[in-house]
Amino acid sequence: MNLALDLDGTLITCEPRQSAVLQAALVRCGARVDLNHVWELKRDGFSTENALVKLGLRPKLALRTAMDWRRMIEEPLWLGMDSVLPSVLDVLCKMHEAGASLWLLTARSRREWVKSQLARLGLIRKLDGVVVVPTHESAITKTKVLRELEAAAFFGDTESDWCASIAADVPFYAVSTGQRSSKFLARVGVQPVHADLAAALKAFLSVAGRRFGN
Repeated sequence: MNLALDLDGTLITCEPRQSAVLQAALVRCGARVDLNHVWELKRDGFSTENALVKLGLRPKLALRTAMDWRRMIEEPLWLGMDSVLPSVLDVLCKMHEAGASLWLLTARSRREWVKSQLARLGLIRKLDGVVVVPTHESAITKTKVLRELEAAAFFGDTESDWCASIAADVPFYAVSTGQRSSKFLARVGVQPVHADLAAALKAFLSVAGRRFGN
């Protein structure tokens, strides 16, 4: 049985890198904002650009800063700030022990750095396959991959992941450890939302346990 998992915000952190890169972009543009407030807005559904405008940056400056942020966000220097979320490695082991094949399904612009990052974080050996889709059409491509895998479930942290699951008719298990807050996800219709991957796996096994021989 194949299980699909998102990467950023589901298996690994995303706030430290996003905030550090934004700080670098703001310095280049000669601007300053409260980074914690930006992250709160992004967790509530705002894009980087819209969050900056909300916090008072002129639209042109916000756009330039956001474009600089996107250009830098997947450079190896910044990827080194990511770390595995608590209990994730143990959860992946439990998934394997339950008889599942684990497929990473992530959207990245710089796909050439994904496997080296996974190796550094100790994740690559926990996965049976890695699929990287382009960021500009992530939901559409993730839908296609979920269908091809005949995935039993998809674990992710965004409404985009949820939309891909719905389109592919695959059960979705949302976590609030990443890009979107539980309140935002619930507001757009994603329910239930789990505190972390361990809680999401527990919910999945309560439904699908029989198929794993439990």
